[in-house]
Amino acid sequence: MAQPQRLHIIPFHLRFLASVFLTFIGIFTLFRLVTLAYNRPAYVWEARHAGAIGSAFSIGFQFDLAIASYALFLPFAILSFAYLLQRSFPRLFWFARLYCTAALLIFLTISAADVPYFNFFNSRLSAAAVNWKNNLQVARFIFTEIQYYPVLLVVGTGVWGAGKFVSVLWRNQGVWKPQRVGVRVFITAFSAFLLLVGAWGGVVPRLPDMKTAYFSENGFINQLPLNPVHTWFDSYFSFDFHRYTQAEAREIVRRQFNVPDAGFESPLARERRFKAPARKWNVVMILLESMSAIRVGVLGDTKGLTPGLDSLARNSLFFSRCYSNGIHTNAGLYSSIYGFPVIPLQHPMYSPLALNDQFTGLPVTLREHGYHTLFFCTHPKTFDNLDVFLQKNGFETISDQQDYPESEIVNSWGVGDESLYRHALHTLDSLGSAPKGRPFFATLLSITTHPPYTIPEFTKFKPRSADPVLITYEYADWALKSFLDSCARKPWYDQTIFVILGDHGVNSPTAYDVPLSYNHIPLIIHAPALFPKPRQTNALANQTDVFPTIMGLLQIDYIQNTPGYDLLREKRPFAIFSQDQKLCVLDNDFLYVARKSGKETLFDYQTGAPADLLSKYPHRADSMRRYACAQLQMIQWILENKQTK
Repeated sequence: MAQPQRLHIIPFHLRFLASVFLTFIGIFTLFRLVTLAYNRPAYVWEARHAGAIGSAFSIGFQFDLAIASYALFLPFAILSFAYLLQRSFPRLFWFARLYCTAALLIFLTISAADVPYFNFFNSRLSAAAVNWKNNLQVARFIFTEIQYYPVLLVVGTGVWGAGKFVSVLWRNQGVWKPQRVGVRVFITAFSAFLLLVGAWGGVVPRLPDMKTAYFSENGFINQLPLNPVHTWFDSYFSFDFHRYTQAEAREIVRRQFNVPDAGFESPLARERRFKAPARKWNVVMILLESMSAIRVGVLGDTKGLTPGLDSLARNSLFFSRCYSNGIHTNAGLYSSIYGFPVIPLQHPMYSPLALNDQFTGLPVTLREHGYHTLFFCTHPKTFDNLDVFLQKNGFETISDQQDYPESEIVNSWGVGDESLYRHALHTLDSLGSAPKGRPFFATLLSITTHPPYTIPEFTKFKPRSADPVLITYEYADWALKSFLDSCARKPWYDQTIFVILGDHGVNSPTAYDVPLSYNHIPLIIHAPALFPKPRQTNALANQTDVFPTIMGLLQIDYIQNTPGYDLLREKRPFAIFSQDQKLCVLDNDFLYVARKSGKETLFDYQTGAPADLLSKYPHRADSMRRYACAQLQMIQWILENKQTK
């Protein structure tokens, strides 16, 4: 098709780049609309939020302009070079088209994947989405989970059509018309200026800042302007929590944990000695997949999903205000077993620091005292680097999907909970019933309450709910109760401490961009011989407290080199946790949030009020910031200097 005569003054490479640019903007705008439609809480449609949504799209457009402009710098430079010389460079032209095709496909993929990711994690897409060792396992899950089919369709269409689309844009632009040198220089300079303005987000002379997205009192609306391509690439840069010098942070942490100057290089290391004789009891830790407090009856759920867990909590030592240290299973395992908090945006069991360090925690410490150490999961042990990390750090035996018959594999995540518990019970009973046998420490990781929410066809469990998600919670509770009832009939039961907690919670939309439901989890210590009467505590707790608390119950001397508290002897002042790009600190009244963008807020979470109270209570925020940042600085130092043992 011939170009209109009035466009002949515009060189064809600029018409091509403008077409690509508008395509990028169209993709970002379309998927922001899809994100709003698919992920918005019901209250967002209220008329009072209409203005804020409009502002979110306006701010988002600035981010989109910047990303689209940055993406075109390289092809603009290549094609402008050829234009200024009025020469044809076939290989350079081919590279420019290939580059634009790749950018189009990347933007399509990230934008499409961001929609379900945001729904699940309440966060725009980041590198955490692919931060796994065994991506084949994740791919198997994605290709079998129906909610990801629209994403796969978009990506498949992009792979098929992106190159053809860019080729059509290129062919439709024609060739350069002869122009004087002065005209070419002026057009190139003016085009470069426009591209620079776009990189500024249309606002001269500053770059778009993610802090500008946080403009309202609604957490969902504040995340709507963000561009997922921006958040994806930004997540590869570390979360900056360094607020103090290393000497200052060390002193703050030593005071926080009353660490004496006992000659240890680690600022956290302190000896724990017990006057009473040690109890060489068994320990069974059960991490329940996605077991958020909002699913548990004793913590407020009214659907009756967890009668077994509720009864257990009412007849055990129950911590009602426990918070997971992260929102991924690897974080739950790492913090609960080894006592270290996760550093935001770092995979705790697969980062270079983790791979080069050796940890103690429960498996190493108890193994040194003669314990068998076992880990049971339902999927391949290679997933999430479990095999390498756990074997290196104290676990003698790791049982995984290979230990089950093919008929018991339910979905891409392996076997169901009852198969896991049945196999674990058989193994533990053989150890516990052996004459003069060694005590054991076992960790069981359940899975059924993880998507795709499938229960075994062969199960005898009868659900009451119709919702497939709620059915899996009923099933998980039923399987857990059956396991514990079976354990109660074993001779080793009375000398076993059972620790039951969630690996993390689930996303339940609130006015904040950090739903507490993602970290608020149940923590139950069930040991009838130690706690014949039920006991509930409302004190704050973290997963990092499990290690020192269990060691305190066993009364086994050890070196405590983690920032955990023995919850029966010490009081935790703040709970600390992360949600990928957000660092959170909680006390009895307030929730402090520090975001990777640098934006900080303070909420009165007890009332649920959405107002940011940071300016009203700066001293409260400062004490929470001081606690968390100094601690993370020292954890980073310990990891970097191999002081984890």
